[in-house]
Amino acid sequence: MPLFRRPEGARVTDASPMRQMMPFLIKGRNEAAVTFTLAVDVTEALDLAHQTPGISLFHLVLAAHVRTLALRPRLNRFIAGQRLYQRHHIDLAFVVKKRLHDDADMTAVKVRFQPRDTALDVARRADAAITTGRGDAPTTSERELRLITRLPRPLIQLTVALQRALDHHNLLPAALIEPDPLYSSIFLANLGSVGIDAPFHHLFEYGTTPLFATLGRVHPHTTLLPDGSPQTRQRAHLRYTFDERIEDGFYAARSLDLLQHLIEHPRDLLLPPDLP
Repeated sequence: MPLFRRPEGARVTDASPMRQMMPFLIKGRNEAAVTFTLAVDVTEALDLAHQTPGISLFHLVLAAHVRTLALRPRLNRFIAGQRLYQRHHIDLAFVVKKRLHDDADMTAVKVRFQPRDTALDVARRADAAITTGRGDAPTTSERELRLITRLPRPLIQLTVALQRALDHHNLLPAALIEPDPLYSSIFLANLGSVGIDAPFHHLFEYGTTPLFATLGRVHPHTTLLPDGSPQTRQRAHLRYTFDERIEDGFYAARSLDLLQHLIEHPRDLLLPPDLP
């Protein structure tokens, strides 16, 4: 594989000099991490999920992220080898618990979505991945981890160092990148499904994922109508950790505005987007 080419993305050559210099000045994702919170009204999303078989709130949140990345593609970038790349695909990763009890194992799955996917398409693709993740057969990532963790510690350290070196020079094979959840556009954690609120999560220096999102539990929120009367709505928090080296804050903020609109007006997600 030639240097400076990657299987999952194309080098961004028209970025500003400041944007190109940032990975040299700020080498790690967590050093470049910016955190922010969205307080999202999910009342309409819950109503739509209740009315539409096969769709949950998490499906709609996933679909809103897919739609945002399709319409705001500069958010779907990553840093590798101190270079900026545009990702070829919309790949979302999330954690699946094998069973709903304390001692059950967890696994991470990675799902590829299409830019014109509707909420129903997203639900179908996500559910297929969840079924696979909860199955008895280990996923590709689980098989790799089980093999590596059987090695003596010096060999594990050597394997990780070799992986990092190959990745830095764009020599890591596509067969290792494709199934790995930490080579994705966004990693999402649905903590609301276990009844807790959303924390801020660190970014992984391993892989190329520049965004980590957590979805918290739904809770009632009282707001005032124009006539001054109170109304109880349903709200959830989305908290993000973002590698600011991939894009400027204004573009990211506008993208978040779109994301919030899509979650709060989820019927837009039942139709494919109007893409150029």
